[in-house]
Order: sequence, then C-alpha cells, then structure tokens
Amino acid sequence: MTKIILFGDSLFNGYRNGHDTDLITTGIRQLTQMDVQNRSLSGATTVEALDFLDRIDQDADLIVLEYGTNDAATDWGIKLEAYEKNLNLLVEKLRPERLILLGPAAPDPHNPEITQYYGSKRLKAYNQVAKKCAQDHGIPFVNLVAAFANLQNISSYYLEDGQHLTDKGNKILIDVVVNAIKAKLAL
Repeated sequence: MTKIILFGDSLFNGYRNGHDTDLITTGIRQLTQMDVQNRSLSGATTVEALDFLDRIDQDADLIVLEYGTNDAATDWGIKLEAYEKNLNLLVEKLRPERLILLGPAAPDPHNPEITQYYGSKRLKAYNQVAKKCAQDHGIPFVNLVAAFANLQNISSYYLEDGQHLTDKGNKILIDVVVNAIKAKLAL
C-alpha cells in the first residue's frame, strides 16, 4: 500500500478548539485509500521542521510538505531569506522525487486580529519563494492562497481565530491535496 506522510503545521493537524485533530489525515486517507500518516508540528516553522526530519519514515512513497504560514508571520515567523534556505534544504533532504509542496495559507482577510501579522505583500513573497522552490526542484506546487482567494463568504471557511479552518475550509484543503496526490501518482 502506498505510504503518504503529511509534514506541515497546524493546518495539516486540523487544529481547532486548542487541539490537534485527525480531520485532515482521515479525510485524505478516505479519499485516497492509502496509508496516510501525519507528522505535522502545530505552530512550527521550517526551523522546527528541519529539527524534526527524523520523524519522517524513510520508506514513505510520498511526502506532502506544508510549511510557510508560520514562517511568514511578522511576530513569530522568520526572515524570507531564512525561509527560502530552510525550504530548499527540507526539499533536498526529503528527496524531491517523492514530494508535493504546499505554499503558505492566507488568513481570513476580514479578521484584523490575525491579518495584522500577515501583510499581503509579505505573504505573496513567501508564496513566491515556495513556488520557485517547487519549480527549481521539479515538484508539484499547491497554491493555497489561490485556492481560497475567490471564495464567497470567505470568513465561513475559517474558525474564529481567522487562521485555522472550519469543516468547509478543511474540505478545500483536503480536496486540493488529494488532487495533487492523484496527479503525482498518475491515478
């Protein structure tokens, strides 16, 4: 059975009500009928991801890498140059031929409590770095900013914190990841 590892932050952990859940893992597992394991770290940046590479099974067939949202935050994130270096290092260490890369996620644009930490120019720059990293390494790129950009009643896709997703938002995340997995594995 194909083994897929999800390696990202709280978005992949289906974070809600102060706790990680298995919503994303279960959703992807059900739609792919594959062995999906989650090694994500809520609140993490690419700095922590590099520290936790030993959590990734070396025999994984496919790794879906989702880091950048926390990296892009003004208060707790890291500089763009460090993100670029770390992301490229992660891709090289995890082996590009078995990767799918997701760009950072945008917060609810109508929630000033969270948008104060993510300027649109800053988020766009981090997203461009992720896209370029994927292109440079020849790996599929999933643009989460674009996936959520044109939704009607966009706030209904986010929890009250403006960063984590409701069931509707998680469905979009699951669908774009499953589509990328199927395309990568030519299913």
